[in-house]
Amino acid sequence: MRKTIKRNLLDSNLGTLLFYKIRVLREKLSLALMDDYKYITSDYKNRYGKELNLKEPVTISEKLQWLKLFYRNENMPICSDKYDIRLYLKKFGYEHLLNDVIGIYQTDEEIDNIDISSLPNSFVVKATHGSGWNFICKDKNEVNWSAQKKIFKQWMKLNLYVFGREWNYKKLKPKILIEKMIDYKPLIDYKITCFNGEPKYFQINSEDDKGRYVDFYDMKWQKLGVTFKGYKISDKIIPPPNSLEKLIEIAKVLSEEFPFVRVDFYNFEGKVILGELTFFPGGGLSAFYPNTEKNEKLFGSYLDLPKPNHNMGLYHKINA
Repeated sequence: MRKTIKRNLLDSNLGTLLFYKIRVLREKLSLALMDDYKYITSDYKNRYGKELNLKEPVTISEKLQWLKLFYRNENMPICSDKYDIRLYLKKFGYEHLLNDVIGIYQTDEEIDNIDISSLPNSFVVKATHGSGWNFICKDKNEVNWSAQKKIFKQWMKLNLYVFGREWNYKKLKPKILIEKMIDYKPLIDYKITCFNGEPKYFQINSEDDKGRYVDFYDMKWQKLGVTFKGYKISDKIIPPPNSLEKLIEIAKVLSEEFPFVRVDFYNFEGKVILGELTFFPGGGLSAFYPNTEKNEKLFGSYLDLPKPNHNMGLYHKINA
């Protein structure tokens, strides 16, 4: 029912604006009612139907919730921001891998003053501090820009940290980013999941006339026959990207200092574009399917948790 209501609201500008205004209120209520520990343990139980094991986490979802509560790395927020990530990539000479920036806007006034006439006919608008807050403009002449700018300004009031308690988003400065449209089909999303700096598997997001698919391949490009609950496995083998070894090399370099991170790429016509670095895919609560428990434990076995460096009072209480 909730998904249906959301889908219906997002079908119109007015409904979308209302949806985000309601979300701002829900965020304030959630923060007032639950601290991080209560939210994370409650959310996990609602999703998996069992208590979250933080004392001896085994599955990948358990370990990712552990990281939310007990681990901090100062570069994770920088890499979570879709614009500021350039500061991190610059250290490795990789800033050229990002898509072309057309404009960056940090205040309501700047958003109001976006000169649509100066923009190309098609482009993509993103909230740098969120996930899924995107607008794909295929023809700028068919857009109600007065309404759309109100939606962008509403994005600026949101904090992705609240629902999921992904701490790396908590203090990001909201910005609106306009990027070049990647006009290539089929555009396949190659996501390399890395554990303790070592790439372990590919997540491949693709689509065709029949639907959207999420497939997993090992590092030898063998299909694993697993997906996320609620998604479909494609009925074909997707060819490896034409710059496979280069993607793996980049993922190794960028993931070296992090216990867990997914490095996302587009790769077409010999061009490599880095999408983003994701530290808690699906909030760390996207259950694998089929054989959920088996695969959750398998992927969890790849992750060696670091020493805790945050929330030590709670950590010692749980491990007493």
